[in-house]
Formats: sequence, structure tokens, C-alpha cells
Amino acid sequence: MRRGTPQIGAMQAISAEEREQFYRDGYLRFGRVLSDEQVARLRSALERTIREELERDDFSDLPPEFAFGHRRKGSSNQAPRAIHQFVNMWKVVPEFQELLHNQAIVCAVGALMDGAPVRLWHDQVISKPPGDNAKFAFHHDYYFWPLDRPLMISCWLALDDATPENGCMHVIPGSHRDPRYQPAGCDLTDDLHLSPAPLGPGAAASLYDEARTWDADRAKPVPLKAGECMFHHCLNYHMTPRNVTDRQRRAHVMIFMPDGTRYNQAQAPNHPCTSTLGLSDGDVLEDPNFPLCG
Repeated sequence: MRRGTPQIGAMQAISAEEREQFYRDGYLRFGRVLSDEQVARLRSALERTIREELERDDFSDLPPEFAFGHRRKGSSNQAPRAIHQFVNMWKVVPEFQELLHNQAIVCAVGALMDGAPVRLWHDQVISKPPGDNAKFAFHHDYYFWPLDRPLMISCWLALDDATPENGCMHVIPGSHRDPRYQPAGCDLTDDLHLSPAPLGPGAAASLYDEARTWDADRAKPVPLKAGECMFHHCLNYHMTPRNVTDRQRRAHVMIFMPDGTRYNQAQAPNHPCTSTLGLSDGDVLEDPNFPLCG
């Protein structure tokens, strides 16, 4: 990649070619946004957080959504899982909160959102450790979220080298604007970062269920070095295969939404990031749980 190893706070521009690729394909391999030292600091903070979760008896000072997706002391779930998560690391771990102000990331997302102020919907660490992981099947993220418009952009930041063998991201280019991959009635109008116009011969929703069963060989892998990131649109079909190596594959995901995004309860009424907030349908997500970034 043409980028170097910027420190947090360094600004990087999105080129016209990168913007066009993101709109066309629904993803963008952006490159290096953290130095080796910054990556090491985040890994250390994650390892510290895991130790603390396994040792502590009182979780009352942690946000409720932080419990989602990982084992805690006393957990009975010991089966291999497709995903290990720590949701809203930014609320708990100062080293991860700093990433909300990484100008290389935030400025790129803002440019892809036509200059709109951006808020964090939520962040998460996603891990595929050797020997305790599985394939996470094809999906698009938007339908898991109680949000009113599919305008979200995720930044997938590698904390370890991510390869096809240890479970890097795999995407279906263009699926975010292809009605065959979306549920019936999905709005693919041109104000949703979907340019050029929707594509794909065949009936709307015709691949929506079938694609969920596909293996990684039906998609394009996006390998990343530790400290590099990619962006993907919330309607892009993507998956991660099983980690078949003896190496870690840890990533930090920040999901951004344009300022003014509203709560859509019907779409995901029990989402862990909103279920305890007392929101009403149509409320603008603008309180401190969804901070402005930059």
C-alpha cells in the first residue's frame, strides 16, 4: 500500500479512485492506519481486559452490552463458537477509546459518507483463536441493527496479520447494491452510498438465503497486515472462514453511522447496545452512548 505507518491523529485522504471503488464494490482495503507500537499497545490492553473479565466477581461497573459474546468467570458455555466478542470496548478500555479519534479512520469514513459528521454505533473486538472457532457464515450486518437506514460503514482493523487461512474477511463485491442479495423490499436508492445504480440480473431476494450457505471460495478474501484496515458497507455480503492455523486472528471493528441516524425498534428490538436505554421508535441516536467521532 502507498500509506506509511501513521500515528493516531494523522490524517489520510480518500482518493477519488478509492471512493469509486467503495461505492462500486461495497468495500475498500484502505491500508495502514496504526504503527506496530500502537498495535502492540492494543493487544496488551485486550489481553489485560480478558484477564480481568476472567478474574472479577462484580460486573456492575461495566456496560451491560460488554458481556455479549465472550466467556466470563462462571460461564457455562465451553463449546467452540464462530465468534468471540467484546462489545463497546471504547466504554471500558482507554486504549480502544483513543481509536474514536484516529483521523486516518474517521476522515476516511466521513469522506465516504459525503462529509457528514459521523457517530459510533458500536465497536467490538472479534477474535478467532486457534482451536476454538468456526466459520461465520455469509451475512450483511444492517439487518442485525435497530437503525433506520442502511448507511453504516464498518472499519475492520487487523490486530494480527489476517489471512485466508486464519479467517480474514471475505466479501462479495457489489452485493451491497445487488437486489438479489437483499431481502424483498430493501431500498437500494442512490442516496445510500450505492453508486452506480443497483445491478444484477434475476429476481430481487433470489440469492438472499442461498448465499448464506456458501463457502469462502465464493467470495474475495481481504488479507490485512496488523495495523491495516478495510471498510465495508452494511449491506455487503461477507463472511470469515475458520482459523485453521496456530496463530491468533484478532480484529477491532468500529461501526460508524451518519449523525441523525434514528432508532428502528422493529428491526432488532433486543440489540444489546440499545435494549437497556429506554429508546422510543424514531429517536435520534445522539446521546453519549453514540459519540461523535473525530
